[in-house]
Amino acid sequence: MLFSKKSHIKIARSVLRDFLQIHESSESLIVDMEIVLGEILANVIKHTYKNDETKRIIVSYTLKDEVFHVLVRDFGPPVDPARLKPTPPDLENPREGGYGLYIISRVTDEFRVRPLRNGNLTVVKKKLR
Repeated sequence: MLFSKKSHIKIARSVLRDFLQIHESSESLIVDMEIVLGEILANVIKHTYKNDETKRIIVSYTLKDEVFHVLVRDFGPPVDPARLKPTPPDLENPREGGYGLYIISRVTDEFRVRPLRNGNLTVVKKKLR
């Protein structure tokens, strides 16, 4: 369990790195998944929790049948999955930020957010080989 502090993103990424290294994953996959997890947590902290550092976030990692799963559970207001549209970058008019969902959609095999009675569950899946 983490709290919704930006400094805790580094901790979650470090645990993810260790988990994937133990399972002999490639460095490129590890880096991609660290970025994905960082984006998910940053979005929860900024958009769901409105930068309130006292809120809980539960992060878990599993590996089943060569598929790596990241589960991020928050306890904020429900998110409407239909509003989560990955937008490709506009190279003619670049802007700072706003590309996290696009990055996640490009480097994972599955990304979904499921609203729950009390919060949301974000699920990411990535095939290891």
